[in-house]
Formats: sequence, structure tokens, C-alpha cells
Amino acid sequence: MSVRDIYNDYFEAFEVAFDTDDWEPIGAFFTEDAVYEAPRGGRVEGRQAILDQFKASLDQFDRQFPVKRRIEPLEDQVELEESYLKIPGNIHYSLPGAPDLVFYMEEEAWFRDGQIERLVDTIPPEEAEKTAAYLAKHMG
Repeated sequence: MSVRDIYNDYFEAFEVAFDTDDWEPIGAFFTEDAVYEAPRGGRVEGRQAILDQFKASLDQFDRQFPVKRRIEPLEDQVELEESYLKIPGNIHYSLPGAPDLVFYMEEEAWFRDGQIERLVDTIPPEEAEKTAAYLAKHMG
């Protein structure tokens, strides 16, 4: 199975976990000593810490929007190697009475023995500033 196939399975499972708030099935996609780095959550180490961070991040940000966010991968910009995958994309959030919030982000994943050993989400500074301004204006 390619790293892209593994990632696609992980992404589908993540979306189910997002909807059900049951994060345990996601754990199987990560090595026990995996590392996750995110703009809002910093760096966490270990499978359970990653699952906890996913839940906390979604509770603090994504679930503040009444409509589930939409992810638009930029397939023509995907980078793929034997044990590495980088997927850039635009994330869309909707808020009634306000324009959509859309920002660019990249997700990079490094794999070991069929599992993710490092996952890094990156939002460029100008996109983070745009997001902060949107939140201040529309979510006070």
C-alpha cells in the first residue's frame, strides 16, 4: 500500500471521527511515538496526545462554525515520495451572515512501517493573520 493510499484511508477515518467524536480508530494510523505539529496546538508527541490534540483543536476552532468545514486539496501541487506526502489545500468555513473564511494550508506526513510517524500542519503567516482578522470581525 502506498503512502498516498494510507493517507487517504487516514483522511476518511478522520472525517468519520470528526462527525462522531470517536478518535480511537484514528490511533491505528500513527506510530506509538508519532509527532504532530500544528499552528494552534504546537507540538505533541505520542499517539494518545495526538488524538487528544485533534479533539481539542476541533472543539476550539472547527466546531465554532455551524457548518462543517470543507477541504479542497490542490492535487496538482501534491508532493509524493516513498515515505513522505505533502498535500496543500484550501480550507473553507461557513458562517451565516458572513462571507466564507477560506485559507491556505499544507499538511505533510512522514511514514514508517505503514503508519504516520510525523504529521505537520502549516498555515503561512499571512493566512493566519487573515484568519485572525476574520474571527475578530465575525465571531467577536
